[in-house]
Amino acid sequence: MTRAAGLVLAAVVTLTAWVPLLGWRVLWVLPAATVAVAALAAGRFPGRPLAVALAAWPFAALPAGGAPKGWLWPTSWDTLVLALSDGAREMALLVPGERAGDIGTRSLWLLGAGAVYLAAAALAAPREAGALRAVTGFTLLATPWLVATAIRQTDESAWPGAVLLLAGLLWFAPRRAAVPVLALGTAAALVAASAAHAVGPRSQWIDFDDMVGREPQFQTLNTTQSYGPINDRRSGATMLEITSPRPALWRMQVLERYGWRGWEVGGGVEREELPAPAAERVDIQVTVRGLRDSQVVSPGRIRSVEAAGKVDTMPGDARRLIPQPRQDDTYAVQADMVRVDPAALRAAPPATDPRLAPYTSLWFRWGGERLAGRLGEYGSYPHVSPGLERFMRRVPAMRDVLNLSQQIAAGARTQYEVVERVERYLTEGGRFRYTTDVPEMVGFPILDFLLYDRAGYCQHFAGAAALLLRLAGVPTRVVAGFATGRSEDGLYKVRDTDAHAWIEVYFEGQGWVPFDPTPAADAEVAAEVDPLTPPAPAGSGGVPRAVPVAGIGLVLLLGAAVALRRRRGHHERRHGELLERLAARTGASVTPGTTLTELRGRLERIGPRVAEIAAEAERARFAPGPAPPSSRTRIVRALVADVGTPRAVLLLASATLPRFGEAGAGTRQGRPEGEPGPAG
Repeated sequence: MTRAAGLVLAAVVTLTAWVPLLGWRVLWVLPAATVAVAALAAGRFPGRPLAVALAAWPFAALPAGGAPKGWLWPTSWDTLVLALSDGAREMALLVPGERAGDIGTRSLWLLGAGAVYLAAAALAAPREAGALRAVTGFTLLATPWLVATAIRQTDESAWPGAVLLLAGLLWFAPRRAAVPVLALGTAAALVAASAAHAVGPRSQWIDFDDMVGREPQFQTLNTTQSYGPINDRRSGATMLEITSPRPALWRMQVLERYGWRGWEVGGGVEREELPAPAAERVDIQVTVRGLRDSQVVSPGRIRSVEAAGKVDTMPGDARRLIPQPRQDDTYAVQADMVRVDPAALRAAPPATDPRLAPYTSLWFRWGGERLAGRLGEYGSYPHVSPGLERFMRRVPAMRDVLNLSQQIAAGARTQYEVVERVERYLTEGGRFRYTTDVPEMVGFPILDFLLYDRAGYCQHFAGAAALLLRLAGVPTRVVAGFATGRSEDGLYKVRDTDAHAWIEVYFEGQGWVPFDPTPAADAEVAAEVDPLTPPAPAGSGGVPRAVPVAGIGLVLLLGAAVALRRRRGHHERRHGELLERLAARTGASVTPGTTLTELRGRLERIGPRVAEIAAEAERARFAPGPAPPSSRTRIVRALVADVGTPRAVLLLASATLPRFGEAGAGTRQGRPEGEPGPAG
C-alpha cells in the first residue's frame, strides 16, 4: 500500500506540473495511473494483463490527446509519426498556456506518462521485488516531473519537489512502517520546502493567478508559435528599455522549419552564415524591466553579447543568458542589421544560391521527401514526390494553398514584387481580419487561416506569408521577438503588447530583410524597418489612407452642392431633375413621361437609398398630410451611402454638368423650365 500511496503522490505532482503546460487533457492519464495503483495495492501485476494494458494504451492516449481517429489506421501512421516527432522536438520550448492546443506534444506526453506508470507498477508490484527494481520503478515515476521542471524552471517547484520527496520515502518504506514513515516524511518535506524558500526565490512562491483561475500576467515571450488563444494578460507594461541608434524589430529567435502544424525552430545550433553585404554593425544596450526571460533581444544577427554570467548559444540564431537577468539588469549586444532600401530590393537579382534551398522547402519528411519552391522561378509548380502526393490527397487544403501561392506570384518579374503581392494580399482588401480572439487550434492552423478562418494575429499573418513565399520560390523564414516599441529620443520602451512575429526574406546582394505582414495592431512597428508598411486601420492612432480621399471627396461634394444651388432656381422641381439625371447616368432611358415608379426602378441600379427617395415622393403625392422632407442634401447623403464617396462624386459631377446637346442652366432638353419633374 505504501508504494501505491507513493505513486499517487508522484502522479499528483506530475499533473500539477504539466496541466499549466499542456492543459487539462493531461488528466486522461488517470486510467493508466489507476491500473498501476491497483496493481501496487494488490501486490501483483501479471505479465499478460500488463501486455494487454500497454498494447491498448496508445489507442486510448492518442484520441485523448486530440489526434483524429483516422490517424490510428496504418495508412496514416506516417502523419502520426510526424506529429509525434514534432511534438518531441517542441516539448522543450513549452511555456504555460501557450501550447494547450498542440496535438503532437500532448499525445506524446499521454503515451509516455501512461507507459511510465504501468512499467513502474510492473517492476515494483511483486512482493519479492528487489531494491534494483524498486529504484528503477521510482526513477520512472519521477522522470515526468523532472522533465516538466527542466522545461519550466520556476520558484513554485519547491512545493512539488517536497511532495515528491515524501512520495519517495513512501515508495521505499517497509510495509509495516507506513505510519512512522508518513509522519517523518511529511516533516522532511516541510523542512525541504522551507529550505528551498529560504534560498531566495525571486518571484511569488505560490501562483495566485492559477489558484483563482485568472490569466497570468505576461512575463515571458514564448517564441514557439501556438496559433491558439493568448493565455496571458497584457496591460502595456514596459518589458525592456533599449538604447539604439535606429529603430528595429527586436528578434529573439528565428524559426526556419515548417513542420506539420506550423513554424518551428530548425535543427542544429548554428547554420552556415549567408552573405549580408548591406548589413551594418549596430550596438544596443538593453535594460530589463518587466521581462522574465533568458533569451537575448537583438536588431539582427548577433555578433557579441556582454552580460553578467554565461552566454549560451541556442538553435534559431539565438542567445541565452545564464543566469536569467533580473529586473534592472543590463546587457549589451553587437549585431549586424540590414538597412532597408526599397530601391535596392527592387533591383535585386533572383536568389540562386544553393544554400538557400532549405528556405524554400516545406515538409521535411522521412526518407528526405520535401515540397520546395523553385528558387527564382516565381509561381512555378514545385516538384511533388509520390509520398507528398499521397499526403496532399489526404489534406486537400495543402494543394489549395499551393495553387493560391502560384496565382499570387504568377507573372512577377522580381522577388520584391512577389513579397509585395503576398503582403498586400494579407493586409489589403478586407480578406483577412486581425484579432486575438481565436479558438484553440488543431490540425493545420496556417492552412485553415488562409482558406477558412481568415482571422488571427501576428503568428497567423507571418506564418501564412512565409508559407506562400516559400511555395513561390522566395527564401523566407519567420522571426519571433518584440516590435519596435515607443521611441523617446533614442530610447525604445518595449511593452508586453509589443510581443510580435514577422518574416525575413533573403535578397541577393542585401541579406535577410525584415517585413511585417500583420495589419497594424497594439504592437508598435516603426515604418522605417519595413519597406512595405501595411496601412494603419481606423482607430490605430495613425492617419488612415482614406482620410485624404475623404477630404478630396468632401471638397468635390461641396462644389457639387454649390453647382446644384446655382442651378436650382427657387422651386423643389430641381430635386426630380437631379434624380432623373442620376437615373440617366445608369444607362436607363428617362423621358418626360417617366413616372415615379419607373424612375424608382431605374434608380435601384444605383442603390436602395436613392431609390427610396423617389418612392417617398410617390407616396407623398397620393397620401394625405405633409410630404416628407426632401432636399438635395438627402439625395447626396443617400448616394454616398449607396456607392461610396468617390463614385458619388463622379455621379454628381456628371449629373450636374450639362452634356453636349443639352440646353443651358435655364432650360432642359425635352421639358420647359416651368414644368415640374416627377418628384417636384
